[in-house]
Amino acid sequence: MKNIFFSIAIVVFLAGQSLFAKNPIVSPTFDDLVKSIIGGEEYIFDDKNIIMKVPNFADNPVQVPVYVNASKIKDAQRMILFADLNPIPQIVDMPTTNLLPIFSSNIKVAQETPLRALVKDSSGIWHVGSININSNGGGCDISSQASQDSKFADFLGQTKGQTFEKKNGITRIKASVFHPMETGLIFGNNKFYVKTIVLKDGNKVIDEITLTPAISENPRFIFETRTKFKELNINFLDNDANDFELKL
Repeated sequence: MKNIFFSIAIVVFLAGQSLFAKNPIVSPTFDDLVKSIIGGEEYIFDDKNIIMKVPNFADNPVQVPVYVNASKIKDAQRMILFADLNPIPQIVDMPTTNLLPIFSSNIKVAQETPLRALVKDSSGIWHVGSININSNGGGCDISSQASQDSKFADFLGQTKGQTFEKKNGITRIKASVFHPMETGLIFGNNKFYVKTIVLKDGNKVIDEITLTPAISENPRFIFETRTKFKELNINFLDNDANDFELKL
């Protein structure tokens, strides 16, 4: 009986957190955005267990390095990143059952904006990490420099990557692809971006990661996993039906 009451108390406590915990970086769009992404599911603000790093000032708004580490959240199921004030708010949506809840890449920002990491734990509660990106902005309405290169077609889809063995059985994966990642927000430019990253062990799909054109051109990624691959293959699929493969 005590265990039942204890479990109920935990659920009530977590539910109360989402209703009464203070948003560390208030913005006019957060409430609508989080509702559009996770619906009515419960969430808590949790900057203790989600480490986020961005530059002190993002002087290049088309290439803003971001790093998120939520590995303190045990049995994390899914991680979503979004920027409150970007015209394309959502950045990445990745499962974290085989991958660890760790992500690094470069993004575009339209203006100074809070960056959020949503991480769902095994009980169904979303943990929200927050950090502010200071920038003059303008990074979302600039055409890709890569697509202006006369040799663009020769470089498109070129990939490179490497894996590193860390302590505690963790493997770090670094991967990149030459791609313009056009947002489609500029008149005359269509959306053209890598929309999915598929990680495979040989031909067996391990995880699929969903991206948006908020990711910077010629994107570079860092992932970490405890999964042991016999043959790691990474496919970058764009919205124009191109499939670029990287074998590691």
